[in-house]
Amino acid sequence: MKSINLLLGLVAATAIVSAGCSKSDKTPPSPQFNGVTVDLPKLTAAFENAPQEQKALVNQVGFNIRYTKYEESLMALDKLANDPTVTEPQKKVVNELIEQVKKLANGGAAAPPAQ
Repeated sequence: MKSINLLLGLVAATAIVSAGCSKSDKTPPSPQFNGVTVDLPKLTAAFENAPQEQKALVNQVGFNIRYTKYEESLMALDKLANDPTVTEPQKKVVNELIEQVKKLANGGAAAPPAQ
């Protein structure tokens, strides 16, 4: 009797654990900054297996966009675009993001006036 209860308990535990371990393949939605959609998840996914230097630039882009440092974001994106080791699909994503950040820099909501 004890062995049957133990076996049923193990089966139930295995079912619960396997149900909670399903991996989602969906990327998170692209955030909007000042009304402009910036596809940071697509950039992150494109450089998922990139060297550490490129990943650092990708992180820098996201950080600078969040803190409205658009010029620094554009400089980091320019470094990525001009890196000879970046593949064509990665360059396409970088160029799309450059256009989105340019829209932010030019047409984003104005900063509140200093008091």
